[in-house]
Amino acid sequence: MSERFATASIASVVAACGASFLTYFMLAKQHQQNDDVNSNDSKQESTLEIIKKRRSVFPKQYNGEPVAREVVDAMLEAARWAPTHHLTEPWHFIVYSGESRLAVGNFLAEDYKETATASGKFLDKKYEKKLKNAKASSYIIALCLDRKPNSKCPEVEEICSVAMAVQNMHLVGTEMGVGSYWSSASVYDPKEKKSRAIVNSSAIRDFLELSPTQTCLGWLFVGSCEDNCFKSGLRKPIADKVVIYVLRRCHVVYLQRVGGMLN
Repeated sequence: MSERFATASIASVVAACGASFLTYFMLAKQHQQNDDVNSNDSKQESTLEIIKKRRSVFPKQYNGEPVAREVVDAMLEAARWAPTHHLTEPWHFIVYSGESRLAVGNFLAEDYKETATASGKFLDKKYEKKLKNAKASSYIIALCLDRKPNSKCPEVEEICSVAMAVQNMHLVGTEMGVGSYWSSASVYDPKEKKSRAIVNSSAIRDFLELSPTQTCLGWLFVGSCEDNCFKSGLRKPIADKVVIYVLRRCHVVYLQRVGGMLN
């Protein structure tokens, strides 16, 4: 009798321990799930904060510290994952560092001198500024569109893809504390500057050795900067820019400008 009682007691203890372990396991799993949710929330908040923190940081704000190659590699990798209709991936980047970035500065300065002199608007200080900008930067990246002749996409969609790729680069640079600035210096042919189309001058096409399918959209200057370069920005309320339609049974039943949130 005592032996059976002892066996039953042991079985009860084992069952109780098993139940306790199962309860602990379930609670731990729930806790981990909560942590994952909180972690995801934090990542979402962090992404939004980086977007809001991003600024155009000009070469005159760079502090002279070299930007690590790994940072630029990460920026380019981020660009690779920009949205692209039909997966055309229409971006083409030319990276200048070391002495080659000074060659970019010299090209921009001389091209400005030629075009500004012709129009009677040449300024020595602007010429010098272009040289200084190149010297102050660790990298200069030519931002180009490479639109294949058989592309199914309208040109504007391809340009938007390149722009989104550049935004990705901006955000990664911001996350890593590196400043960048998108310049359109010497991009437009002076005779076509008022056109909505982007037409490169022969000078920039020759300098970049662009193929017939390629068009330069600008330059990304990249350099190290202090944290205070990412100062708070100014934007108008989103309510001023958004109209929301609420649909019910295929009829428009509600239309108003957003007042922060949908009322």
